[in-house]
Amino acid sequence: MTLPPGPSGPSGPSGAGASAARTEPWLIPPTYDASAASLTTHVRAIGEVMTGTGRLWLGPFPAPAALPSGFEDTALVVPTSGSTGTAKAVALSRAALRASQEATAALFAADGTATGTRGHGFWLPLLPPTHIAGVQVIARAHRTAQVLGLDSPALPDPLPDLRGHFDADAFVALAEPALAQAEQRGLPAFTSLVPTQLTRILTGATGADARARSVLKRFAGVLVGGAATGPEVLAAARAQRIAIRTTYGSSETAGGCVYDRFPLPGVRLHAQSPDAEGAGRLVVSSPTLALGYLTADGGIDTSPFSQTSQTSETVQGSDAIMRSFTTSDLAQIAEDGALTVLGRADDVINTGGRKVLPQDVERAIDRSLMLRDLVLSSLVVGVEDPEWGQRVEALVTLAEGSDPEEATALVRSALRTSDVPAHMIPKRVHAVEQLPRLGIGKLDRAAARRLAETRLAEGQRPTGD
Repeated sequence: MTLPPGPSGPSGPSGAGASAARTEPWLIPPTYDASAASLTTHVRAIGEVMTGTGRLWLGPFPAPAALPSGFEDTALVVPTSGSTGTAKAVALSRAALRASQEATAALFAADGTATGTRGHGFWLPLLPPTHIAGVQVIARAHRTAQVLGLDSPALPDPLPDLRGHFDADAFVALAEPALAQAEQRGLPAFTSLVPTQLTRILTGATGADARARSVLKRFAGVLVGGAATGPEVLAAARAQRIAIRTTYGSSETAGGCVYDRFPLPGVRLHAQSPDAEGAGRLVVSSPTLALGYLTADGGIDTSPFSQTSQTSETVQGSDAIMRSFTTSDLAQIAEDGALTVLGRADDVINTGGRKVLPQDVERAIDRSLMLRDLVLSSLVVGVEDPEWGQRVEALVTLAEGSDPEEATALVRSALRTSDVPAHMIPKRVHAVEQLPRLGIGKLDRAAARRLAETRLAEGQRPTGD
């Protein structure tokens, strides 16, 4: 890949530049290795996307020689998280990326987070720039430069080296210089974390951990997403006046489109075919949506996307046609518009004709006083069963010194003393060293299901009632 010798400038071409981006070869960075040099390469490439002078391929298979009809405006291709077990290439236009950035800025400007800079700020990148969350952190920094007329993106100089273990000391070493540079430039500081990173900072008991929490408080906003964040962790962060902003979104929505359970400006939500409790498959209507999926055989897939003649709400001058994306998530939307994501619709377990949400069982395990300090984390799945249709099983990580052979009895006994119905209690519990994950930290339920099925096939018969 050929990239310019330095970071992209703040301003970009108009419509002609966007057209040029469609005819240029793909920018394909070398494999990201978390070094500062590798991050620099990705920052430059994302800058080319933001100025409309290049298009960036981060897809899970080789880039096509030509774009299919209808996808000519593709500026960025990123992989999905692979939650369904098959990675896809999500094609995003520059307009969708811009709409997402402007919607975030509009919120931050309106709620007082960054009123003086029109919602824009200085960004500390701590996520890999190979998925949409990490890409958008860098893209927002480029957008800050464009809007405020800066001569370089609002990022740390030099860029951080993200190799090695993420802990309190590592965070402080990266965050303190970034905060100083943000202050010098007169910008509010932002960063984005996955729940695992946030949890490490908030739950540590050392002096270094306390210092990391003090540093984190100095950020104007700390986005946390990529996976569900435990309510205890969020409560701890807010009790210490850390400016946590929970986000919901995906590659298909150009990143977070719901902050603190409410949709960003220009985004609309509804639950499709809701049940008696209001739970239905979540549909997102937004100008931030992807064009669709590119497939490895050179084709396209737009099946989860639809378009209406209705015009979206204006987002910083954008007047795009309202399009909708049917997600894989089961959700409820309150009368005030607050979103509650219950879990992936495809993950719902049907056992003996009764539905079980895995997250309900996981929360019960997490809240059990009997299991506290014994079960560190859990992941609940449904496996095929000739009698029940599906059987509830769980994977857990245990505290050091716990007996893996006692995991099933331990968890089942604890849940029997709770208000969890009998049909939701796992038939068997598998102790593992770590829960399977994918992407930038999301739990991999498909891999967990396969592991449970493999252990059963090896002769580990389930305990049944």
